[in-house]
Amino acid sequence: MKKRKLLLIALLISYASASWAQTKVSGVVTDEEKVPIPGVNILVKGTSTGAVTDVEGHYSLEVPGQNTVLVFSSIGYKSQEVTVGTKSLINLSMEPDISSLGEVVVIGYGEIEKKDATGAIGSVESEDIVRANPVQAAKAIQGQAAGVTVSKQNSRPGAGYNINIRGLSSINYSNEPLVVIDGVMGGDLNALNPADIESMDILKDASSTAIYGSRGANGVIIISTKRGVKGKPVVSYDGYVGVKTPAHLPDMMNAQQFYKASVTDRELNGYPQGRPFSSTEIDMVDSGNSTNWLDEISGPALQTNHSLSVGGGSDNTNYHFSGGYLNEGGALQHTKFQRYNIKGSMDSKLTKFLRVGFTANYSVAKKDLGSNEALRSAYRARPTGVALYDDILNPDENQDFAWNGYAAWMGINDKQVLNPLIEIDPENFQDETRSDNFFGNAYVELMPVEGLSVKSSLSASVSNSRWGQFRGTMTKDRKTSLLPRAFRQTDDISNYTLDNIITYKKEMGHHDVTVTGVQSIFHQRNEEMDSYADEIPYNSLWYALGTGRPVELNTRLTERSLLSYMGRVMYGFKDKYLLTLTGRWDGASQLSEENKWDFFPSAAIAWRLGDEEFIRNMSAVSDLKLRVSYGYVGNSSVAPYSTQARLIKTPYDFDGSPAFGFAPENLTDKSLGWEKSKEWNIGINVGFFNNRISGVFELYHRNTVDLIYNEQIPTSSGFSSVTTNVGEVANKGVELTLNTVNIANSKFTWSTSINFAKNVNEVVSIGSEGIMADIATGLFVGQPLRAHYAYEFAGIWQLDEEAAAAEYGQVPGSVKVVDQNDDGTISTNEGMDDRTIIGSEQPDWTMGMTNKFSYGNFDLSFLIYTSQGAIYRNNMLSGTMGQIGAGRYNTLNLNYWTVNNPTNDYYGPGVPNPHGGAIFYQDASFVRISDITFGYTLPRAALDKIGFTKFRMYAQVSNPFVFYDFDGMDPEFNSSTYNDGIPTATYLFGLNVSF
Repeated sequence: MKKRKLLLIALLISYASASWAQTKVSGVVTDEEKVPIPGVNILVKGTSTGAVTDVEGHYSLEVPGQNTVLVFSSIGYKSQEVTVGTKSLINLSMEPDISSLGEVVVIGYGEIEKKDATGAIGSVESEDIVRANPVQAAKAIQGQAAGVTVSKQNSRPGAGYNINIRGLSSINYSNEPLVVIDGVMGGDLNALNPADIESMDILKDASSTAIYGSRGANGVIIISTKRGVKGKPVVSYDGYVGVKTPAHLPDMMNAQQFYKASVTDRELNGYPQGRPFSSTEIDMVDSGNSTNWLDEISGPALQTNHSLSVGGGSDNTNYHFSGGYLNEGGALQHTKFQRYNIKGSMDSKLTKFLRVGFTANYSVAKKDLGSNEALRSAYRARPTGVALYDDILNPDENQDFAWNGYAAWMGINDKQVLNPLIEIDPENFQDETRSDNFFGNAYVELMPVEGLSVKSSLSASVSNSRWGQFRGTMTKDRKTSLLPRAFRQTDDISNYTLDNIITYKKEMGHHDVTVTGVQSIFHQRNEEMDSYADEIPYNSLWYALGTGRPVELNTRLTERSLLSYMGRVMYGFKDKYLLTLTGRWDGASQLSEENKWDFFPSAAIAWRLGDEEFIRNMSAVSDLKLRVSYGYVGNSSVAPYSTQARLIKTPYDFDGSPAFGFAPENLTDKSLGWEKSKEWNIGINVGFFNNRISGVFELYHRNTVDLIYNEQIPTSSGFSSVTTNVGEVANKGVELTLNTVNIANSKFTWSTSINFAKNVNEVVSIGSEGIMADIATGLFVGQPLRAHYAYEFAGIWQLDEEAAAAEYGQVPGSVKVVDQNDDGTISTNEGMDDRTIIGSEQPDWTMGMTNKFSYGNFDLSFLIYTSQGAIYRNNMLSGTMGQIGAGRYNTLNLNYWTVNNPTNDYYGPGVPNPHGGAIFYQDASFVRISDITFGYTLPRAALDKIGFTKFRMYAQVSNPFVFYDFDGMDPEFNSSTYNDGIPTATYLFGLNVSF
């Protein structure tokens, strides 16, 4: 009997030992075409134990026993669960996730699956960034995320982009979103190599951005760069070479058209010829010749980019290092932008409880912008002039002279414009900026118990820039006779952030809880110096300012700090009912003592109806989620020391002799506090037919109060304004994102992504009660920011309206404007003002549409982007160019009025135009077709033969088609013309290779 009991106990012990023994499971994860998928996460369900597939899709891990469930997940693929059972080899084929609901999005101090998000978040994936091939990373966002407006700052090489999320809220200060790169807040998008980017997540509503407190008041763009995965080293090359050519240029008058407008049609309208023409110019007109000065100083330029990276890892450590070189030639002569990038990252699990890592980015950029004066001269110079001195018939006629063979005054009887080919020569004009940027972070993370993480991260962003500008004697500025002048500015900015983060995750049956606490310290130091001298005896650029006459020397130091405490709770019940609560306490050094601190809370709830039984029974509905959020955020972007009085050096007369003293420079508000925004957001996520059709709908309303504003005050105070908290601005709008898989079979796929956004911006109040407008600053209650207050264009006075025109002191051919109060006069006087709001620079709505096609190993994609309803004042017509028929400066070839051409498009040559400025306000709507990319990827069999894992070649055309009615150039941004370069189209051929 005892032997039987002992045997039974031994069997039980043996069974128990077998049940608790660790079992090793391994396998290969592939896609539907049996191609290995690297970076797939395999987790033992309910634990943090797991593994990651290597570059060949292999994985292996120890599991507790046969009842273990493995969860396989990867971006772009549906998550799958597999019970181990008795299997030791588990190979898995993952199915693409058309809707990408399983993707991970970064939300600030953490990440979640997109299906669990409760706020308004947009994303741009690596595939879309590669497809766009941008010089600057911000370009990849344009047209890809609803509610995010991205517009180029100008068309010069290396130009950045303005980014705005859900309208304008701040009046006097920046509306740019916070950029976070690998945890580094305030990272410089322009310094980042786009090829290094893995994904961009855009936090749009207040509940999502509240985690960043005051720094996220205008939205947040979170960028995650590429990191290594377990497996042998993978080397990747991404590069292209191409040409950039001038495109969408204004239609300028040629010599014959210019002469006709300045002489023939001017006289036809009853006005004598203005400025005389030289014999050289008359010969140009009579011979049918003409000089296009814009063509003379512009042309095709080389653009090339090369990026090389290596990444890999082991069970405990992964790494990724890359380098890049960009050379963007400018369409104008002697202009270019060059950038060198180095990036490295490493994550290492030193022990079961300790993880460390770092990310570091360093870039050097050099921007040569040439001569802005040369471009202005190219627009202004009469097309009747000649470039070479030898082509002048009679140089003495206009006291012309030669410089390196060029005619200084182009044979023209006017010395207001210098030959653009002289001004653009580097010997006469140089504008160069060099910048060094470093940003990165290092972290230490402790995991003392399962689900608990304690992490400290130190981030740094340091930039040093030097801007120099030289103007030689042979420039319009120096009047061809004065000695050169030069300017130099240095700017050193350092930002440091220390984040201490504690996170606890716990699953308890149907309950999932994640609690995050953060303590953050931020400090910024900015040192600036600029110096300017003229009468420099020789061309020494900006390196010998002391040899000339000092004109200006300024130095500045500003510092600011931010101390923050934050908490967030994310709760899920049955993976269907979701709640996020966030609170952040910020203290900003630049605000007044009594208002330095404020608390910014937010809350968001979501209901995943798609997982409810009554919805799951509907075969057509594959996803449905409702979201509601409310958040309260602040903005402290006022300049440092705004609450402190400053002194300024002031000249005065002392007993007949000049003397200097110091006087107060500004009036301060000792109670200056936070600019505060409250925002509601309602969102719906839907999916139909296994997510062949999916979409997101957002409705929001944001009110910003206590605006930080330079309020106008009576000049009797001795000051013109004071920075204070007044007024209110509202933004409300709707956003729609729609993704469709139109065709999907084994040979051909076609998918479309459309995003639409409409934002209504309104100034609710200004300053004291009852104030409805501040004309000096362009603020009007009930109207949007950046509204235009001007005369309303009503056409051109015609011959049969001569009597009516005379009543307003005008004649046929003049610009007609609306007499708003119908009092028989056009006036700006108070009580008689005929000016009105004629539009805003903000668009009524924007839309982007991306189409992607694949047939076998071929792929094709293109982007359509449109902005509608913005009104710009045409600075090209109003400032850079001359009036039609005036004869001094060239202008656009417009359909202008004459007695024989009674058009309403444009006023007549020579005709008096007291209200001509009304015609300059024009519709800046446009439709752009860009990023047309055609590629071919070698099939798996061919790759195996040559030892590559990827080999794709492609051709791309960027910005070939733009449709608009605006007179002049591409109206994406309100150009000041000669400071903004000229628009271009780019034609590239490139390779994406990995092995």
